Amino acid sequence: MALSILPALITAAVLLFLTAVWLDRFSQDEVMIKKVVYVIHFLAAFVCGFVMGRQKKEKKFLWGLLAGETWFVLLLLASLIFQGGTLDTGAVLPVLTLCTGGSMAGGMAA
Repeated sequence: MALSILPALITAAVLLFLTAVWLDRFSQDEVMIKKVVYVIHFLAAFVCGFVMGRQKKEKKFLWGLLAGETWFVLLLLASLIFQGGTLDTGAVLPVLTLCTGGSMAGGMAA
């Protein structure tokens, strides 16, 4: 499982860095930033599910789902730690949906 989380972590870190550079150059509105971050969550979960699907030869769909849920739990824990125990509950459901959908799609594509 950890081998599928690591590429997702690297993907998310690189994409978030590129987004930060982009935002530094061109100041964007908050709605655009939110959409870009949601796309990054989806792509990182896709990579996580894809790697897990490659590792497991059977039931790639379910293994991708499990990898995506693990990725979501890690995101949730990181959010709780860095936000001092408070959480934006309006963002939890979209991120959960993106992580689940992206990882299942990655598992199926593997």
